[in-house]
Amino acid sequence: MITAEDVYLDGRWVRPDDAEWTDLEDPAREEVFARVALAGPATMDAAVTAARRAFDDGAWTSLTHAERLSYLKAMAQFLTENAATYGDLVVQEVGLPVGLSVGGVASVAYHVAYWEQAYEGYPWAEERVGVSGVHTRITREPIGVVAGIVPWNAPVSLSASKIVPALLAGCTMVLKPSPLNALSLRCFADAAEHAGLPRGVLNVVPAGIAASDALVRHPGVDKVAFTGSDHTGKIIAGAAAETLKRVTLELGGKSAGIVLADAPLDRLVETVPPGFTLNNGEACAAMTLMLVPRDRQEEIVAAVADAVGKLVVGDPRDPGTDIGPLAFRAHYTRVQKILETAQAGGARVVAGGGRPDGLDRGFYLAPTIVCDVEPDAEIAQQEIFAPVLTVLPYDSVDDAVRIANGTAYGLSGAVFGADDAEVAAVAGRIRAGSVHLNNALTVDIGVPFGGFKASGYGREFGPEGMNAYVEQKATFLDGQPFGS
Repeated sequence: MITAEDVYLDGRWVRPDDAEWTDLEDPAREEVFARVALAGPATMDAAVTAARRAFDDGAWTSLTHAERLSYLKAMAQFLTENAATYGDLVVQEVGLPVGLSVGGVASVAYHVAYWEQAYEGYPWAEERVGVSGVHTRITREPIGVVAGIVPWNAPVSLSASKIVPALLAGCTMVLKPSPLNALSLRCFADAAEHAGLPRGVLNVVPAGIAASDALVRHPGVDKVAFTGSDHTGKIIAGAAAETLKRVTLELGGKSAGIVLADAPLDRLVETVPPGFTLNNGEACAAMTLMLVPRDRQEEIVAAVADAVGKLVVGDPRDPGTDIGPLAFRAHYTRVQKILETAQAGGARVVAGGGRPDGLDRGFYLAPTIVCDVEPDAEIAQQEIFAPVLTVLPYDSVDDAVRIANGTAYGLSGAVFGADDAEVAAVAGRIRAGSVHLNNALTVDIGVPFGGFKASGYGREFGPEGMNAYVEQKATFLDGQPFGS
């Protein structure tokens, strides 16, 4: 049994006097393997105070880009060298297959390397002449103290997408992991200690609901960067509005792939299965809705189901596993209920739908394909966050676009077809932050990622991701008094 009784704030490990305790259950074995302390509101206040002091005293903001980058590179190197250790914790915490878990830790270096080359091209300062002839300098300056609130499904890489640009911009941060990742995300605290990061620049504070609420409402926080559900995102947006904090919300999705009449079957077989099962199906941008011509439905479903049946569901510690268990008990129960409700309403389960043979323990769900549901059914409208693909037939392309845009979400989408011009034209009609042509899903940290509608606002990745952590200032270098 692992016990973690402290959190990292102001450059040291602190045992919270107001701690709540929670048990962590291994989702593959259904066994409690750790007991961890979660910070209460008073400890969270201390973390924000430390981050505020580190920002306001100028010790971090006054460093050059190269100096801040050197700290981040040292942290990334430490995490690369210890990726197996921290990756194993992710496997235990949420059942993510070991290759993805270890790769997620190693990906921190990828984020740092991107910003090492992209930093100089970012418009940190520009000279501009106004319409009156006044000369100005437009600068982008760090926004201040950031509350980075990250989800459990890909904890290390999704933390890196916030930590790296925020710290490089000159911000300081309180990183609030999900309680499920209270162990693995200690990696950033360990890396900060190893790199000698100045006190208060990065604080890693797992917390329960009360302390998380206190973090979002804290007047010492300038910016909230959140990845998670739309339900929690709405709560955060409302709480942050009380002090007019800047907010970035990367929320859920119900991403639809439109299969045109001439779409090659082999391309669907190649891309659709990983498109909805990646990360155990617990991925916000997963393509979990597939819209197919009515006269091709059985052909396409049979081919995709055959490919899905070849995926290996099993122990996430085994390098040969494609899909591990769902992350925790309550989530597993919720997904089962959604499938039961769909079947009670007449849905046909073509593949999966239950526990795979030979897996008597663990929160395992075989990759599932569901047909014969209406577009307004729960399973066709709501984010399930599991390896579940809902297939709907359509009678015209206009019908398909209407269905694809008919959910509350707008994170991602896809279009498959043989005619490049038609594929591009249909893609232009999808209301989503990302659209993929003849592919179910691609993510690139040099390209902005974010959603329309209930999938949130703001962007991560690319230069647009840095925009989330800066404010613009106009300095007037000359000019006449106003009104003269």
